[in-house]
Amino acid sequence: MSDHLSAPMDLKLRDVETASRMMRRYYRTVKETMRAMAGYLPAMRWWPGKKLLARHIWLDSLHADMLRLRTLDLRYPRVDVEDNADVNLLFTLEKIPTAPTDEQFLHSVYEIIKPSMIKALNEYLDASDPLDDAPSHLYLKRVIDELNMELQEYDKIMRESPGAANADEHGEWITAISGALSSCGGFHGPDQPINPSAASVLEGLVYELPMEGGRDASWMPAVTQVSPRPARNFTEEQIAAAVDHANEVWASETPAALIWEYKNMPWELYHGAARWCYDEIRHAMMGVERLTDMGLEVGVDYPMVPDHWRAFRSRGVRHLLLLLHRLEQGGPRNKSSMKTKFMEKNDLAAAQDCDYDWADESGHISYGVAWLKAVFPEWSKQQTIDEGNNIAQEWSAWIGSHHVNGTHGYEGFLERMDKKLEALGLAPDK
Repeated sequence: MSDHLSAPMDLKLRDVETASRMMRRYYRTVKETMRAMAGYLPAMRWWPGKKLLARHIWLDSLHADMLRLRTLDLRYPRVDVEDNADVNLLFTLEKIPTAPTDEQFLHSVYEIIKPSMIKALNEYLDASDPLDDAPSHLYLKRVIDELNMELQEYDKIMRESPGAANADEHGEWITAISGALSSCGGFHGPDQPINPSAASVLEGLVYELPMEGGRDASWMPAVTQVSPRPARNFTEEQIAAAVDHANEVWASETPAALIWEYKNMPWELYHGAARWCYDEIRHAMMGVERLTDMGLEVGVDYPMVPDHWRAFRSRGVRHLLLLLHRLEQGGPRNKSSMKTKFMEKNDLAAAQDCDYDWADESGHISYGVAWLKAVFPEWSKQQTIDEGNNIAQEWSAWIGSHHVNGTHGYEGFLERMDKKLEALGLAPDK
């Protein structure tokens, strides 16, 4: 009889040091892909693609947070979680927003990176002891499930929009990205030099945020989102509130831009900004859906425009942050008032939109405070308040000047909106 226990034949062995290195590489992959998606979101013109990115930036921030936590669990020194050990992988992921087109960007994220990530995480689980490494199994199974859900959502918008994403799979940029990812050690690692042919294509490509947010090419342009004509009845008040919601896209693009613009910031800032980004797209979708129910079409009967970016982008992303934070400080009171009014008028759907917007904006204020302290560290609290008030006044003056000068670009929208309201029997009395 043996004096020792025999190891089971199906024993899965992986020491903690190896597991922690792999988990860190997964974390950095998800985090940097999320940052690339956030960086590209303002440039994205295709509306279904912009909505998809905002939602998945938030989901991926949750995934990165779990992977980061598990990396720390595995005895990895906290100071090393954010280091640049995986330099070739990070170099490649940083090039993702340099995609020549929306289609190629989406292709690289949803047909190269995310499927490969799912494969890598499944391979990790297959070689991992489900008891010794139980927390990893819990986290990774959730990440895998939600990445599969993301791919299903991507496939859905592609099926519903034939020809919207005809990326040339054999294009030079796509081939370079795919080759760089496979040659740099993939998502398991260890990190390796990138294939020279892929590196030669990607070297020198630098992504810069656009000067204004992209809007769907099928939409009619305008200068301001705010109508020059005051509401003449309650229906037009409903429309104005919904148009304001629909145009919160700029507020989604701003935290997304922060995630990209400011590299190596504390993780908590990115985590909050990702949620902020998604909330604002949700608000925009609330407006679009409400207006669709009223028979009004985005980009045809009302505008969706990046007017805040047009007014202040030249000063830098941090001034867009300042404007957004200042405007949101009045959000809870404004949305509370609007909720009450819509409930009194029995418009329960609009009241509910305002109620959830109110809840979201209360959280956004804390995100804004944290980011302002990070990007304006030299400002006192009073200076931050004063600068916020100044930029809000400038914004009101910018809108007002376009209304007074007739340069708002709203005329065609008002004409089309009036015709539809008249057809629906909702036009005000002459």
